[in-house]
Amino acid sequence: MRLKVCGLRDNIQEVIALAPDFVGFIFYPESPRYVGALEVGKIASMPESIKKIGVFVNEELPKVREIIHKYSLDLVQLHGHETVEYCKDLKTDGIGVIKVFSGNDLPSQELLQAYVPYIDYYLFDTRSENYGGTGQKFNWSQLEVLDLERPFFLSGGVDMDSIDHLKKGTLSVYAIDVNSKFEMAPGLKDIKLLEQLKLKMN
Repeated sequence: MRLKVCGLRDNIQEVIALAPDFVGFIFYPESPRYVGALEVGKIASMPESIKKIGVFVNEELPKVREIIHKYSLDLVQLHGHETVEYCKDLKTDGIGVIKVFSGNDLPSQELLQAYVPYIDYYLFDTRSENYGGTGQKFNWSQLEVLDLERPFFLSGGVDMDSIDHLKKGTLSVYAIDVNSKFEMAPGLKDIKLLEQLKLKMN
């Protein structure tokens, strides 16, 4: 099980030093974790082993492409109502695509299947009007009945206790996505708590 730390902004280098598998930068202006005019130098020296993810919500494709190029992103995480065609356009560019779906109101198997050719991962999160960082869980067990042809990230209130639950369970989680439960303030991660999380995951 891999680790993604999302919503980085204020102590990026300290998080990078923990060597998570993925880090997420939110490029949605309405988010309290919006990175704004993030300095390229803050992530330019990041090891290639840590994949950089840009989080977007219903953003225009030219803007997404501009940000991908500027920050040399490895993947985009699409948190809005992005269509299959939208994902296809990005996948054609050679960028990795993560499509987010609400765990509160799961889409049909047919819709999930339609995205398969044009995404690399699903991500299941708790529905929020603010698109992420709610700290609330949804019923993870409902994911077990889905026939998924792509690995998935699990988000939505993931905390220290979640690790024991996931290790004992049968849910095949590719990566956990942590955010608000591991913060001292929006965008400021709790490094000691993240260190404890990594130890618990090993």
